[in-house]
Amino acid sequence: MVSGRAGAGAALRGLVTAVVLAAAGCGTAPGEGGGRTAPVDTRPRMERVAAAWEGSAAFRQWREGFHPLDEQDWAPPGGFRSGEDKAAAVNGNFVLRAELPADPSPATPIRWPDGGELTLPLLSAWEAYGQINRAKGATAEPDQALPVTAVRFGETIVRTSRGPARVPAWLFIIEGYDTPLARIAIREQELPKPPIEPLGTFDEGTAPLFGHSAASPDATSFEVTAGHGACDGGVAVDVLEGTDVVVLAGRILPGEETGPGVACAAVMLEQTVPVTLTRPVGERVVIDSESGAPLQKGARSR
Repeated sequence: MVSGRAGAGAALRGLVTAVVLAAAGCGTAPGEGGGRTAPVDTRPRMERVAAAWEGSAAFRQWREGFHPLDEQDWAPPGGFRSGEDKAAAVNGNFVLRAELPADPSPATPIRWPDGGELTLPLLSAWEAYGQINRAKGATAEPDQALPVTAVRFGETIVRTSRGPARVPAWLFIIEGYDTPLARIAIREQELPKPPIEPLGTFDEGTAPLFGHSAASPDATSFEVTAGHGACDGGVAVDVLEGTDVVVLAGRILPGEETGPGVACAAVMLEQTVPVTLTRPVGERVVIDSESGAPLQKGARSR
């Protein structure tokens, strides 16, 4: 790990920049009177973001804390028995037909394969059930609710900012399914405060990034979800690799020329852009250049 201003400067001298182009599609910059988007130079902002993160307290917090990278979705092996069951799970429509157990021991640690451990405050079974049972009032459909027939305290394996970990979890047994619905039993931790201020508003020609799909520290390629408008030519993602970080910046590709007074639909379209690195992601944090914050998997960073 590089620390201090001098260390950050040394790390930056070794930064690698790549440009990844998405296939041209409908294109961003919603508004009226399309036109070609002027090229934008993302490098200066990316360098400032990398310099701020390399060896910083925020990076240490990211690496030493507990920050899950995956959504807590339930996907039974073999799929759901019916569309109604899937809809109930997605909508959080459950009915409790079991007694919720007492609170677990407060000394149940998170464990990483390298021997690292971290003990954090735990959720009660009632709190965890409240997270999964989200359908309330008029949105609940009792006849289509999934019955929870048993609840026990156990563990699940999740990807985190420090790699895969065995994490305390409440396991909800759902009638008709062999695989329990696991809910992490750790109270949500605050993400590190970015060591650099966000841009605040998008510069002309930049594209918002919403999430990435890097599923393993060994990944050298993954996809980034970006936003663009109806009159653009698609999105490019610029990549800057450092010792501790991978900084990504979205850039609008020019669309076809349009005449004066020709309106573009004021909509935000999403596009997946393939990204390739020069080496595996490893323990580096993937950063959104615009916000200066970690870019989450499958979650909008803003």
